[in-house]
Amino acid sequence: MIVISLKQRNLGLFLSATLGVTLAGSLQPGIHSIFSQFLKLNFFNPLTNSPLVEMALFALVSLLFYLSIPRSSRNTEVSTASLSSLAPSFAIPVIIALAFGWILNRTSLVSSQNRLQDLFWFVFCIPMGEELLFRGWLWAIFRSLFKNSLFTLTNPLPSALIFSSFSFSLWHLQNSQHISPPFLAFQVVYTFFTGVWLGYLRWRTGKITSSILAHALINLAASLPGLL
Repeated sequence: MIVISLKQRNLGLFLSATLGVTLAGSLQPGIHSIFSQFLKLNFFNPLTNSPLVEMALFALVSLLFYLSIPRSSRNTEVSTASLSSLAPSFAIPVIIALAFGWILNRTSLVSSQNRLQDLFWFVFCIPMGEELLFRGWLWAIFRSLFKNSLFTLTNPLPSALIFSSFSFSLWHLQNSQHISPPFLAFQVVYTFFTGVWLGYLRWRTGKITSSILAHALINLAASLPGLL
């Protein structure tokens, strides 16, 4: 494996920032707009009256993004570890997620009071959708652009891992209307390192299912303080 050049690194950071911000400002609002149009059609009302349907659309649209890349590009990493062997790495992310959930619960930032709805969104739709989008679709794009290269010698992780994590962190800027600027800044930083960890699992196991399961676990941990 080779280390990407400074020019490639800057290009990758620019592309990942652009894609992250663009997705943040367009994907969810676009899904909501399409959903709202369906609500205007009486034929769709029995199906779309439930907010669970709109939530599921995010996972479905992300799956379509993932399926748009060639099959040969979806799982190109060679597995060097099993998920069970990486289990010790779960400790810190789960503890941080619990603390994060406790803060959300104490500051009343969780918008829904429907626990079943919250679990469906945070533990199924978000992990499935975000992983297919960032550790699936974007991962394949960055890997295609920068091949099987390392980010730096001192940070010997795949370039695709770092760039997809940066996009993932900026994706959370879409929460700017719902949380305070300091908390938003914390979330952007927190999700970058979470993205690195999820990308590491996906890279070492060679399977996107590993990052989906890990993402679901930490989101469940973050939801627990509001459920207890």
